[in-house]
Order: sequence, then C-alpha cells, then structure tokens
Amino acid sequence: MPMASVNPELVGKVLAEDLYSDAGVLLLPRRTVLTAAHVNSLRKQRITRVSIAEDLSEGNGEKISAQLLDKGGDREIVVCYLEAMEQTRRLFERVDIGQMPSLHEFCQAFQTLADQVGERLGLFRSLYVLEGADSYTYRHSLNVGILCTLIARLLKWDEERISLMGAAGFLHDIGKTRVPREILLKPGKLTDEEFAEMKRHTVYGYEILKQMEDAHETLAICALLHHERLDGSGYPDGRKDEQIPLECQVVAVADMFDAICSDRVYKQRTSPFEAARMLWKEACDGLLNIEIVSPFVHYIAQLYVGAKARLNNGEEVQVILIHRDEPMRPLVRRQGEFVDLRNHRQLCIDKMLG
Repeated sequence: MPMASVNPELVGKVLAEDLYSDAGVLLLPRRTVLTAAHVNSLRKQRITRVSIAEDLSEGNGEKISAQLLDKGGDREIVVCYLEAMEQTRRLFERVDIGQMPSLHEFCQAFQTLADQVGERLGLFRSLYVLEGADSYTYRHSLNVGILCTLIARLLKWDEERISLMGAAGFLHDIGKTRVPREILLKPGKLTDEEFAEMKRHTVYGYEILKQMEDAHETLAICALLHHERLDGSGYPDGRKDEQIPLECQVVAVADMFDAICSDRVYKQRTSPFEAARMLWKEACDGLLNIEIVSPFVHYIAQLYVGAKARLNNGEEVQVILIHRDEPMRPLVRRQGEFVDLRNHRQLCIDKMLG
C-alpha cells in the first residue's frame, strides 16, 4: 500500500489499513475517510506516515464548494448547504466505523438546510450545473432529502409527514456505508457479483436504521424499498403496486431524478429536462407513480425559466416558457430567435449552464 505523509493533503484520502498507536490501541480503522481533525490528532500522537488506498475517495468537497460559491447565487443558502454536506460526511464516517449516531443527530444535520431551501428553491439551478463526482454520496443524500420534502409539499401532505419524508430521502442510501468502496466508486461497469453487492445497500440501510437510536419504521422501509418499481421489476423484493408504500414511491422519484442530473464516477450528468422526460416515460410504462411524477416535473421545469442551457446539438439557449402539456420540451431562445422544442423533436436540452 502507498504511504503518505501526515499533512493537510491527506484530507479526503482513505486509510488502507487499521492504524494503531505504539501501545497497540486502535486509532482509526481501515477505510476511514481522513478529515482535518484526523490529521491534527495523528500529528499530536507524532504519527508521521500512514498507508492510504488509491482512488477510493470521493474527494473532500473542495471542488464542489468552489463551484457553488462561484455561481453567484444566494451565498447564505450555499454556505448552509456546504455545512450540511460536511456534517453529512462526518455522520456517514461514524456509521462506517461502527459509531452509530442517533436519528436525532441525522435529522438535526438535515433539517436546518431543509428549512432554508423550502424558502429559496433557486439553489436547484446551482446544484444541477455542478461538474464532477466530488462528494457525490453526501450531496446525493442531501439532494434527495430536499426533493422528497418538495414532493411531499406538492402532494399537500401535513407538516409532520413532510418532515418525515425529508429524513427518509436524506437517509435512503445510508446502507452504502457498508458497500466496499472499490465497488461504490468503481468508474467502470460492475460485474454481476459487484452489482449484487451494490443492490444489498437497500437491506444494509434497513438494518442500520432499525438499529439506530430513536429508530423509525418508515425511514427503514424507505431505505429498503426505494428501488422497487410498480411493475415488479425493482429490488430487493420485486414488490408491485400497493405492496410499495407511497413514501417509498416518493423517494424512488427523487432518487432517480437526482442521479440522472448529477455527475457520477461512471457517467456524466444530463439536464433536469432530460431527467423529467425519463421520469415521465417510467411513469407511462408503469414503473413510477404518475400522480407523483406529474406535479413534480411540472414544478421543477418552472424553476428553470430564464436559465441558460445547451442543446444536444451544442447550441446554447435560454429557457423562455414551460408548456403545460410537455414541460420537458420548453420554448427556448437561440441567438435572437424562438425555438419551440415541441416542434423540433430531434432537439432536447442536454445540460444546464446556469
């Protein structure tokens, strides 16, 4: 295993082996994602070099932080998002090494952000123009929590249920802390065995949330069933229709939308409009709940009126008008002329630019 000096450049790296003190006390277990606090602690104990794993880190969040702060949006909400991302990282790391935080700690980390975003949804424009997979797991957890909160509001659920859905979205992928990082962060196609292990994150999440202090059954069920589909094609149980609780169906929509719109280690993002099209197709094909998908895609599309985008032919445009019948194919302005994407089926919005 490669050795590295204990300095600030270690932040975000992954420990390759268990680290012990001279007295034989375990200081940090293998697979720990090193933080600034870890580095300071190691220095105090006069540890100068540690073994690190190669290419098994999601980054330390610096790239994403720089991009968000550079977008020129609401700085207060951006700082709140970045703080929540760092809190999420620390909480997930504790789960990874078996130091289970309480449900209250998780909810506290997410709720402040949820309250802020509920009043300032303009953050979405910035989230889906970010480039790179830096800190994807933590961002995805936050984003799905935000989206679940939004969907629950669109469905006119009561405040208690809305808050619960935010937590369900935030914690839906916590089981990935038990998936080996060489699988979780693999840039290429997974083998059948690796994919089978990846799918177990749903079961792992259920087990983690059932064991958590202040455990809540709905959160555990959402972690278990968010990859189920109404036609029975999902996993882990192949459930159908009413066998899948409505809360889990909401998380499924939010999870899919954010995954499509975000860069990941093995694929590049596409636009919220393309994500909306894919969600709509899944709903029409009987996989997702149309009563959840419809209000969601109409609402999200409206958030991008005035935004800059790039078409699949490379041209840059501005979104001008969202059509009620086809929100994923808006009216856009291209070099002084208007183009209705409903009438140009070969064109679509490939990526958002700002």
